Amino acid sequence: MKANPNPQGKGLVPLLDAWQSLQPVAVDPKPAPRLLADYLVSLLVLSAEFSFKPVPGKPYYLYWREGGWKLSLISPAQWGLRHPGECLGECQLGFDMTWRLIPQQGPAFSAELQCAIEQFTTLFGEQLTGADTLEDILPFYVRQLPFYRRLLATGLAASLLHSIRASGQMGHSGRAWLQRTPGGLPQLLATPT
Repeated sequence: MKANPNPQGKGLVPLLDAWQSLQPVAVDPKPAPRLLADYLVSLLVLSAEFSFKPVPGKPYYLYWREGGWKLSLISPAQWGLRHPGECLGECQLGFDMTWRLIPQQGPAFSAELQCAIEQFTTLFGEQLTGADTLEDILPFYVRQLPFYRRLLATGLAASLLHSIRASGQMGHSGRAWLQRTPGGLPQLLATPT
């Protein structure tokens, strides 16, 4: 008979702690424009590389470099000359497990960054338009994501589903969601002036 290599279940408690800490708290019903904007921003942040556990209410910074996104604890001013790319802006994880984005102020964003934003938004729109219901495309489990991003995606999905239920919007197609959003797809950023 093979011995149990983990008879005390060590490792399970940290996993459950991480799971519990990344579950949504105080989720409110949201109108369609706000829900889609939260979903779009949150997907963008979760597509970024990071290997730390984000904490709700703390500032993080989203950078674009060489075809990829990176979420960092370090602001552009703190990086100095060794920055990891062009900063899109400050991000903050809410207690409802959705992300907020405050675009960087200052000079206009590069054409490369603007193109990356447009491509991401277009792909989001295509996925939404093709969905029978918004609930069908919520990221409850995304195998290819690393640990913390997977937990955050699950927390995001739970939060959005709760908000959809609370606002009585279950079962609407992606197209219906877009029709209830003035101007169609939410915009991740406005060109700084």
